[in-house]
Formats: sequence, structure tokens, C-alpha cells
Amino acid sequence: MSKKGKRSHWLPSLIFRIIIIVAAFSLAISYISIYINPSFTSIPLFFGLYFIPLALFNVLLLIIGVVRRSGATWITFIALLPSILFAELFIRWGEVQRGDEGISLRVCTYNVGLFSQGNDKNPESSAANVATFLRNEKIDIACLQEFFVKDTAHISLIFKDYPYRYYHLFQTRKGARFGNITLSKFPISNGGKITFRGSTNLCIYTDIDHFGKTIRVYNTHLESHSISFTALMKRMRESRKVTEEIYEVHDKLAGTFRKRALQADSILIHAKNSTHPAIICGDFNDTPMSYTYKSLTSDRKDSFRQSGRGFSATYSFLWPLLRIDYILYPAPIWSISHRTPGEGFSDHYPVISELIIP
Repeated sequence: MSKKGKRSHWLPSLIFRIIIIVAAFSLAISYISIYINPSFTSIPLFFGLYFIPLALFNVLLLIIGVVRRSGATWITFIALLPSILFAELFIRWGEVQRGDEGISLRVCTYNVGLFSQGNDKNPESSAANVATFLRNEKIDIACLQEFFVKDTAHISLIFKDYPYRYYHLFQTRKGARFGNITLSKFPISNGGKITFRGSTNLCIYTDIDHFGKTIRVYNTHLESHSISFTALMKRMRESRKVTEEIYEVHDKLAGTFRKRALQADSILIHAKNSTHPAIICGDFNDTPMSYTYKSLTSDRKDSFRQSGRGFSATYSFLWPLLRIDYILYPAPIWSISHRTPGEGFSDHYPVISELIIP
């Protein structure tokens, strides 16, 4: 074989090895990104953001490497091993992890998208559809984010199945209101809000009397500011200049990561000072491969990971990759079921879990 022939055979192998090393290194960074506070550095969080595409790309490289009988394939194999542990954050087939006997509480968290992001663009009829959905699902406590209403007097008429309500709504220029609302079939003894500086995202909490036991429920909507992961996907889909959109949105995402971390920390501090068991649910605007999710689940269980089945994506675009809405709870509370019905009332899907309160 000529020198030219050897060189042409050697160069593709070198390029393939470099790609394998870079891909494996990127995947490794995505694993550790969940432990890094964005206030220190936000760069690793971008790798966590793309954990699934990175994992799939490494699987593709593994297959190609085996076919090519590349000696560097072991790098990809080792890099993929930890992904087996993280896979349960997105897909689950196990049995329900049962706990002590107790009384059932059906909880739903749902970003309703101002009642204008689903198939029905009319806020009034969309709100009525959501109310019917909650009634048919026999939801005890509903935590709604991006709730919208022109007149707060209409709330009791639309959601008449829920005599107890607590909300914090911001007023628009036209007089309408939007924000978070918690609807309950059980008495609410106390309520409050955790607002975030320079943001219309917020968290409200309610103390609910559940058969003589007080349960605190945090209804959370963390920073989105139209630059969340979901917004990035939308802009990439709608724009022809994909590369420019990625750079622009990533610059803004760095700031959003930091805001969400601070917001999550403030909720955790507040919950730790509560004398009641605290359920934290809502739209976190972050995937399970994030510092936000890791910190909020530090002493709480995730209903999907305890009783979910299959995929449990909560955002309609790029299903089944995006799980950004959650129901979290402390022991000894446990989840007997977890569902995300594919309703078209919003760009999010509702998350429903039947919790057992011992």
C-alpha cells in the first residue's frame, strides 16, 4: 500500500477517535452538571440540558465503533455506563414503591398556559375545559400555573367544585390577572407567597387540613422569562438561522439558570422552616438533569420515580424528552400512581399523582 493510501486510511480513524473522546467528555460533564450551582458557573449546565441528545449520540458512536471494530469504542462504552442510572429520571417500568397505609390525596399540577396555548385559544372555554377535566379526574388539590382570568369573581363560577382557593395574581395593563392558583376540596387554614425579584414567576403555599392533619403545598412556577428550554426548542423550530438562535438563547439561559437556582434555594429554605410536611409541585422549567431538580429532590421523592410508567414528558413539543413539571413530597408520604394525560388544553400536560398520607 502506498503512503498516500495509508494516510487516507489513518486520517478517518483519527477523526473518529477525536469525535468519540469529545462526545464521551461532554456526556461525562452532563452527569456532574446537576451538582454544580449555576451561581458558581453555568457552563456545565448546558451539557446537562442536552443529556438525552448526548446520550443518544454516544449510543450511535458505540454502534459505529463496533461495526468499524475501533479500538476506541471502549471509551464510549464506559462513558455510557452511568447513563443507565440517569435513565430512570426520564423513563420507568418498575413496580410502585409502597409505603405505610394512609389516606389518599389526589394532587394535580398543571401549567395551563394562560388558557391560550392549547388547541382552544379562547381563554374562557379553555378554562371551562380544564375545570371539567379536574372534576372528571376527581382531583382533590389542583396547583395551576400561568392561570389567567379577566375577573377574579369568575373563579368561583368556573371552579365551583373547589370551595377553597388561594392565589396570587399579577394585573395586566388591560385589567386581567395571571399567576398561580391553588384549588382545594379541603379547608385552607393558611396561605402565603414567595415572590422573586424582578420576575412575575412565583411560588404560593397553602396549609391544607386533610382529615385533621395539616399538609403544606407549594405551588411553584420557576423562572422562564421566555428563555427556558421550552422556548429554545420553539425558537429553533421557527427560525431558519438555527445557529444564531442557539447562541443568542444560550447567553440568556446562563442568567436564567442562576435565577432558577436562587428561586429553588429560597423555596427550600422556606419549606425547611415549616412545621408541616411540605409537598412541592409545579413547573420548574428544568429537566431532571439540572441543579434545580437535584436541590429540590434532596430530601423529597419524585412521584414519577416512585409510581410512574413509561415516559412521563410534561411538555408537548419534542415529546417524550421534556419533563419539567413535578410533584415532590417528603417521607413518609408516598405515591400510589403517577400520570401525565396527553390533554390539549395547554402546551404543558397535567401531572396527576395519588398520594398516600400516613
